[in-house]
Amino acid sequence: MLKTTDIACNLQPSVIMQQFDFRRGGKKCCVSDQPLEPGDFYYSALIEQDNGETVRLDYAIENWDGPGDDCIGFWKQQIPDLEGGKVYWAPRDVQIAYFEHAIEKEKLDTVFVLSLLLIQKRILSMKDTFDTEDGVLSVLVDRQTSEVYEVLDCDIAEERISEIQQELAEHLFSNQPVMPGESE
Repeated sequence: MLKTTDIACNLQPSVIMQQFDFRRGGKKCCVSDQPLEPGDFYYSALIEQDNGETVRLDYAIENWDGPGDDCIGFWKQQIPDLEGGKVYWAPRDVQIAYFEHAIEKEKLDTVFVLSLLLIQKRILSMKDTFDTEDGVLSVLVDRQTSEVYEVLDCDIAEERISEIQQELAEHLFSNQPVMPGESE
């Protein structure tokens, strides 16, 4: 199935990655508002709200009822006893689900920036590029499923890049490792 986006961007993946600031504060359960402590297990879920915005919600294990119809993806984690530093991505299938959700919602600049990050993380690979009347079209392939995506190059203002990076950091990055086999 070919998924096409109508965006145009001219940025290098390394430039975008170097500008990310992943450090985040402590986590709280979105149901009980109780802090999650080292050793606690919890679920993170990407939820589409009624207004079309996507938010990341963290649930203490005892407050998790499973994913609802508005859930784009979820995964289980444990708050480690780590002294910060390392950054972890959400599971691969959640990253792809978020990418496809952004395509579906026509969040075109987010799709472009996320596609660059997924290329750098070797989840997507660049198959080909073509000159079109709308600009340069990049053909990307999911390395695991062979799903094909098309993204047009475009210009994105620095301020908007920062906003997208913040959104991706809030939704897809964590300073906690993901529990193996706990995503959908």
